[in-house]
Amino acid sequence: MKAPQVSRPRRDEDEKSLVRWAFPGLFIQEKDIWNGAGILLITLLLYGGLVLCIGKPFHPSGNAWAVMIIWLLASAGGWLVERVGLPGPLGMILTGIAVGNIKHGHLVKGLPASWSKELRAIALAIIFLRSGLELDLRIFKKVGWVATRLLLLPGILEAFFDGGLAVALFGMPATFAFALGFILKAVGPALVIQCMFDVQSKRLGTAKSIPATVVAAASFDDMIGITGYTIFIDIAVKGDGNQVWAIMHGPVSVVLGMLAGLIAAYLCAFTKLWNNRLKRTAVVLLSALFMKFIFDKYNFTSGGALGSLTLGLCVKELWARGTPGMFAVPETNHEYTRNVEKNVRWLWRFIMMPVLFGLIGNALRFNTLQHSSTSKACAIIFAGLAVRMPATFLVMFGGGFTWKERLFFSFAWTPKATVQAALALSPLDAVIAAYKSAPKSAQALRYTQYANETLTTAIFCILIDASIGTLLIRAFAPALLQREAENHAEAPGAPMVPGLQPPSPRPMVHDPLDRQENEPQQLTAAELARQQQLMHHKEQEFAMANEAMLAEFMEQIDQIADVVGQTELGHPDGSDCAGKLRLAVDDLRDRIAEHDYLKAEEVEGANDFLRATRQEHETLRRRGPGRQSSAASPSGLGNSSEAV
Repeated sequence: MKAPQVSRPRRDEDEKSLVRWAFPGLFIQEKDIWNGAGILLITLLLYGGLVLCIGKPFHPSGNAWAVMIIWLLASAGGWLVERVGLPGPLGMILTGIAVGNIKHGHLVKGLPASWSKELRAIALAIIFLRSGLELDLRIFKKVGWVATRLLLLPGILEAFFDGGLAVALFGMPATFAFALGFILKAVGPALVIQCMFDVQSKRLGTAKSIPATVVAAASFDDMIGITGYTIFIDIAVKGDGNQVWAIMHGPVSVVLGMLAGLIAAYLCAFTKLWNNRLKRTAVVLLSALFMKFIFDKYNFTSGGALGSLTLGLCVKELWARGTPGMFAVPETNHEYTRNVEKNVRWLWRFIMMPVLFGLIGNALRFNTLQHSSTSKACAIIFAGLAVRMPATFLVMFGGGFTWKERLFFSFAWTPKATVQAALALSPLDAVIAAYKSAPKSAQALRYTQYANETLTTAIFCILIDASIGTLLIRAFAPALLQREAENHAEAPGAPMVPGLQPPSPRPMVHDPLDRQENEPQQLTAAELARQQQLMHHKEQEFAMANEAMLAEFMEQIDQIADVVGQTELGHPDGSDCAGKLRLAVDDLRDRIAEHDYLKAEEVEGANDFLRATRQEHETLRRRGPGRQSSAASPSGLGNSSEAV
């Protein structure tokens, strides 16, 4: 008698899991539809209120109307493209191109050039601020030499190679061409970091810290790109003036930017002034924008961006140490950085990223685009990839990586988007400023053409490299990287990508990407059926236990929130402690909402913490006002998030 076929459901599950890994956006859930409808309704209500209050700027053909249309349509375009597994910026920039070329940009004809420039400056400051906040120096020290080789050698080699091609194909001066090369060399940190989050969540390459190495290098790679760009564009555009100052302008801008960022970081570390997450987010963000605008005013383009990077990097260290002295809250708190980074990330993801990519796409007009420029731009981009990827493969020798892992580094060092979008129009701005007195001169017209060719090349670089890079990472990561066993996924020696913890393992759940070498191959149909039944029962028991624990967890949060409210109202002296605990409760709520499941022991630990904290505050309430000194700092209060 032929044994029944029991492997078919397993193959179906394999195929479904692989499709979800490669194209996660294809599976649209009902909550996504409701979420989108809610955002659309809020946008319409906001627009209606702005029209009634402000009037003309928000009317069709107004300047605020143009920005709003670009933001709304670019957001929708990015969302649609993400549904098929491609990066959102690709859809945003394509939407901007469509908006700018339908009826010669009639929809956004009211957009002033000055608004576009300032919005791009804001986006650049936020990009570098996020890089500083997300970078973990401890991880960089652990993988530092490998990450340093990765961020320096392939990108700089590609920058000069692309610059040489631009000299040959576009006829640009060497300095202008090298400025273009440094625009093209920078990887897109938003794309790279998100891809590494996905790779790490599958525990791929974590044993050798491969995702962490890529993230650490990407965080500094943009600094190299904008510094090189500033040096060469200053020499190219201002070369007729003081040659010494033109050469020194870039390094001086870098030094001044770092000093300004350090000063701003100390100001933001005065946590007695900035005593809640909203104030801390506001002062960090506004400090970064202030530095960017003041440096731009005096033509130190890279100074503001590097100041924002230094600000984010230094302020997180100051917050972690509880310095400076008398101006800061004495206890250290790593949650300050996490909360601020979360708010800045939201601002970037939902507001500034669609605006930036929509603006860059809108600047590309087909009626002025030459066919030869497009073909030359694509030739430079593909030739740059042909140099960059083998160079990345070669520089990773000596790091203990296999040839498959070195090949993955080549793929992971390909996606580009954010820096190209932020700097694509900067050469044109520099040319306009330099030749303001003679805009129709032959040299001004020639340099304007070079700037437009730079814009075209940067846009096609985003379209090509962002798509190829993310697809290569998604498609080949499971085949090229070794999957770490669950019992080693949280080993203390393996640094992880900042801001992401590996998902809690679900016992007995089949994963097609997690093969065990010693898995038995010869099983009868009856044995397989018994194993599957046992797996099903264990999954049900685990799910029921977790559901009960989570219900208790949320109930404890509600109870402790009530206690905090009573303590704060009844005892003015205890309001500071109660306020801190209220923030901790909010953070715990956010963490629960972001995870589909938690390990039972994690929830138990959180329950114990909440029970103990509740007892401390009930004791405080019974003692009465003015006697909270012994209970003002319940054990673990400052590290409530670590309890989860």
